[in-house]
Formats: sequence, structure tokens, C-alpha cells
Amino acid sequence: MDDLKCKQMLDRFLTFYDNASLENASPERRFELWKHYYGFTFVPPGYKKDQLAREMLDYAWDKYSLVYEKIKYFEPDPINLSELLTKVKQMLHVTKPIDLTVLYFVGTFETEPFIQQENERYTLCFPVEVDWSDYKIVQELTRVVHCVKSGLAPSHTRTLAQLIFQEGLALHTTQQLKASEENAEIELLWKHEKCSKEPNRIMMNLIPHLKRTDYEALYSFTKGTGASGYEKEANYAGWILMQHLLDQGNSLNDLAAIPKENVDKFVEKSLYLLLNRAYLTQPQD
Repeated sequence: MDDLKCKQMLDRFLTFYDNASLENASPERRFELWKHYYGFTFVPPGYKKDQLAREMLDYAWDKYSLVYEKIKYFEPDPINLSELLTKVKQMLHVTKPIDLTVLYFVGTFETEPFIQQENERYTLCFPVEVDWSDYKIVQELTRVVHCVKSGLAPSHTRTLAQLIFQEGLALHTTQQLKASEENAEIELLWKHEKCSKEPNRIMMNLIPHLKRTDYEALYSFTKGTGASGYEKEANYAGWILMQHLLDQGNSLNDLAAIPKENVDKFVEKSLYLLLNRAYLTQPQD
């Protein structure tokens, strides 16, 4: 049986926010209070703890008042989480019990969920200041289950190839699970993303970077602008690559079982095959 726990750091954040608001604190004092009462943030590899936190706090501060009530009255739903985790495990044929803590925190409106691991226990850190649907929750649970199945580390020290592979797996697992639940095909609207205009160029420009592990590269190919100048290039590449692999007769279960040490070469080889077969056609304006 899975050991699923829900924890939250919302009370600590509200204590910080209330004190800073009451004092009408300056940015310097505000950051002091943030570190004293809260101090929780994702620290990318290669960055000092306070290097980004101050800048991001200044960016987010004026927005917190708009979501104060949402944070104050947020209630976790462990039953829904448990049901979704079970469904993801069933789709990927994972029977091993998973020890998982879902930790709810307040980010900076730009903060993505992230996963940590200590021994055999995983912690999914999930920000609550923005609205997330079950789609996002399923994607993050898929990442956890995939790490358990493949041995892939749930950290930002992974290669870009591993990020692309897991992103594609998470997106397609979410699509299949939600489509079966709602008895309808779910389309992730890539046609609204600029990166979908030049798929061949994006694939070719990604290949030289597949072995990179630095945070700058992982960020630029997801939230920033990648080698082709678009946002979400790695996400889109993962979606396209995984669709190609599924069309070739692979199952999500089989793909999720590829050992971590084989993912890099598998992704590189698959991207070359995809391009060599002229699988991608350029959209016409």
C-alpha cells in the first residue's frame, strides 16, 4: 500500500505576509521577515540560497494580496491524490508501494512544482498561488511514478534528454488517463504555442544540447527561450517524440521501463530516426 501524506507550509507563509504587511516593511526588511518566518524556495543547482529568492519575492509581492484568501482557505484533497496516484501506477504497470509526501507551499507565480527524494521517500512540492487543474497534478504524479519505475533521479541535475523523455511521458500519460475518464479525446493545444510552427528546426537544434545538465539549459528549453527562440521547446519535443514512439507500437508502460542509464542514447537515436524519416511536416501558414 502506498504511503501518501499531505503537508503544507501555508501557515508559515501567511505569518510572514501578515507581519510584513503590518509593518509596511521595506523590501530589505520584507526579505528578512521572509527568511525568518518562511524561507522556502527552490534553489537551482549552482545558485546560492538567497541569490534568486530576493528578486522573486520582489516580483511576486504585490500579487500576493490577490490570492491571500485562496492561500488561507486552501484545503488539500488526499483522497483525490491517492486515486490519481493509483491510476497512474496502473497505467504504467507499477505495483511497488510508493512513499510520497505532497508538500503545498506558496511560490512566486512563476514557480513550477518540483520533486525531491530522501532515501526511498519522494516529496512533491506543489505551489498553490496559481490555479492548477488535475492535468498538472497527474503530470507531476507521473514523474514520481516514472522515477520509481526507471530509477531516474527526481532532480534538476538530469540531462536535457531525460527531461524531454519524462515530459513526453507525463503529457501522454495525462492525456490518456483524462481521456479515458471523460470518455473523450483530450487535445493539448500545441497549436496555440509558437514552438509548434517549426518542429523540424526545434528537433535539430535540440540534439547538440541533449547531454547538458546545467540549470540554465534546462530552464531555457522549458520556461525560457531555447535554441530555436521559442518557449517550451523541450516540452513540445517530448510530446512529439513520445507520440512518434507510441505510433511505432510502443506502450507507455514499456517506455517508462527504460532504465535511466539508457534514456540519453534512446532519446538521441529516436530523434534522429524521427527526423530521418521526415516524420514531421512543417505547418503551412
